[in-house]
Amino acid sequence: LSKNGKWLKHGHGLSRRDSLPILRKGGPGMSEAIKVISLNGDVDEDEVSEERDLFLVALDVEGTLTPEAWLALQAKTGLEELKLTTAHEPDYDKLMAHRIAALRKHGIKLKDMCNVVRELDPLPGARDFLEWLKPIVPRVLLLTDTFEEYAMPFFEKLGFPTVFCNSLTVDEEGYITGHILRLRDQKRLAVEAFQRLNFRVLAVGDSFNDISMLKAAERGILYCPSEKVIKAHPEFPVVTNHHALKMKVGRILAANTRVKPRDLKPHCPVNTQGGMWLLVCNVAGTLAPEPWLALQQKTGLEELRITTAHEPDYDKLMKQRMAILRKNDIKLQDVFNVMEDISVLPGAREFLEWLQPILPRAFMLTDGCEEYALPIFDQLGHPMVFCNFLEADDQGYLTRYITRVRNQKLKAVQEFQRLNFRIIAVGFSFNDVEMLRTAERGILFNPSEQVAQAHPDLVVARDYEALKGQILEILKGGIPPAKCA
Repeated sequence: LSKNGKWLKHGHGLSRRDSLPILRKGGPGMSEAIKVISLNGDVDEDEVSEERDLFLVALDVEGTLTPEAWLALQAKTGLEELKLTTAHEPDYDKLMAHRIAALRKHGIKLKDMCNVVRELDPLPGARDFLEWLKPIVPRVLLLTDTFEEYAMPFFEKLGFPTVFCNSLTVDEEGYITGHILRLRDQKRLAVEAFQRLNFRVLAVGDSFNDISMLKAAERGILYCPSEKVIKAHPEFPVVTNHHALKMKVGRILAANTRVKPRDLKPHCPVNTQGGMWLLVCNVAGTLAPEPWLALQQKTGLEELRITTAHEPDYDKLMKQRMAILRKNDIKLQDVFNVMEDISVLPGAREFLEWLQPILPRAFMLTDGCEEYALPIFDQLGHPMVFCNFLEADDQGYLTRYITRVRNQKLKAVQEFQRLNFRIIAVGFSFNDVEMLRTAERGILFNPSEQVAQAHPDLVVARDYEALKGQILEILKGGIPPAKCA
């Protein structure tokens, strides 16, 4: 927003004043229109879902951000059998069976693969590209068919972005015996899940196994593909280095034309068996102070002390806040100025840094606004964040609270479960409880006595050390996979 409350163009999407009312299409129950709460008390459930053009960027890893691990192993060993990749064999099951047989035949174990990966650096310009992208699109996801057991050094060198990957089975001698696809065609299904959460997806990949993801996304880009891939799929633009990728992505994000959303696809049932663990975490009260309490301290207005820890009805709470601000001549820009000065809670960044190598799949969810979330995530190192928006009237007063998708915390958990993840959810207040109860494991972080007493059956962690202990206990409950020693 500018100081007069008008939407300006941002790199992460189109301004609202540039928007045209384009609806997503889908079957019954699939189109998730946003909710708009206005000062006059109206709740517009039917407003178009494209109130904001929020992008999420999905990136393949090997061949796009890092070298191909199997080709590096081939170069190290000289084995001709390992030259085959997804650029040559689109059937991943056949490809992996071929690789595993070759490894066994030549006495190559998982630890040998790990040693090779440790020596590999990201492709030139890849880490710089990700750093450039962070403040522009604070929603970057790595979608890879590679395997967590040997790929963690890749993820570390890339700065631990959120990553969806697969896993291996290993015998007692250390030989790879098989591969476990967490979800068949997971890249496409992940794109469709995020579209149901009201994101537009920009996808980048290099090979045949990325094509379904690129086709499902609103925008798809091929990065250094083989000639075979280019000839098979001439419909996608091609870039050959990360500088060119920056230019292509930047032009898409800054374009004055609308990015028409794809039709929404039906979702599959929630998977209650689950595979890998994934963490979702509330922001306000868990990683950073409540923004409205910071405003209360700045203004001294007792009426602003009420939060979701006291009033679980967030729509009602936001209408109260709008009236209070107008009555006291506090404009939206004044609110943003206070939010920009908020520091994260002591220990929050260290907690996320501890979490990265243990659980490289974490999403931060907040019912707060983007102007609160982005400065906080500058301090936290830009983990994946979902947020909402505030809008001012012509006089600059807060007049509307715009929810990107209704019940986003609950729906995010459900979409991740459909992608065959088991969910650890961490929350603080009443508006987190539904998320905590839907997840496989829910943890209340330092809740108010009112929240704790209302939900005595939920596990409570009073500080980050206790939270770490709870997470470790949950992760130890499964069978730990073999990883690089």
